[in-house]
Amino acid sequence: MMPTSEARSEPSEAAAVRDQYLVTPRGERLRPGWAHPRRWHLLLLRRAIEELLASDDLAAGGRVLDYGCAERPYEALFRRRFGEYVGVDLPGNPQADVSMGADGRIPVADESADCLLSSQVLEHVPVPAAYLVEARRVIRRGGHLVLSTHGYWMYHPDPNDYWRWTREGLLLEISRAGFEIVRARSVFGFASSALQLWQDASAGFLPRPLRPLYYAVVQAAIGAIERWRPEPRSPNASVYLVLAKRT
Repeated sequence: MMPTSEARSEPSEAAAVRDQYLVTPRGERLRPGWAHPRRWHLLLLRRAIEELLASDDLAAGGRVLDYGCAERPYEALFRRRFGEYVGVDLPGNPQADVSMGADGRIPVADESADCLLSSQVLEHVPVPAAYLVEARRVIRRGGHLVLSTHGYWMYHPDPNDYWRWTREGLLLEISRAGFEIVRARSVFGFASSALQLWQDASAGFLPRPLRPLYYAVVQAAIGAIERWRPEPRSPNASVYLVLAKRT
């Protein structure tokens, strides 16, 4: 995520809130439990990433950069395909190997990565075009960008939350930054998105002890929907996963 001069001028209390996300646990993302409120979103995204990593579309390489790594949830998956994994994040994240600058730039040489991972980051950056151009700078010619972000989704500041995309709008944004789209998958379909949003909107009306059971029931329904009618190319989804090549 890319800080701006506006963010740096905020009062200290606001800055403290913005920085809190760096030390806030985000829970288990690879193997969420039966009562996790994002269970099927996380499971389906993981499966889509695993499918991509196992395909011939993404060549194995030496180095992958995780641009906005947070707690590095997909490190184990990418290490199966790449010899070196480097986590990149804002200063203050103890799990990052490299801290980006105040302008969002990664302090590594041009064309020094075979692949760049951006998982659920793009919606949090103030200027997505600048973020994608920086991603292109550090990827070698012919290297790949693996990016996931949101279509339909609730507001979730981490530390801010700016954008949502249609499928076509996201692919256009990535293409304009100098990438060729290799594949794009809608991970979480229209009906599942509607049910997820209903869960998130209504859970607050329940007593806290009942919420895990409520989550389990709704997530089981979402799982049934996704097994019955997966929508890999739907223009209506809450999560998109894109593989693009640097041209």
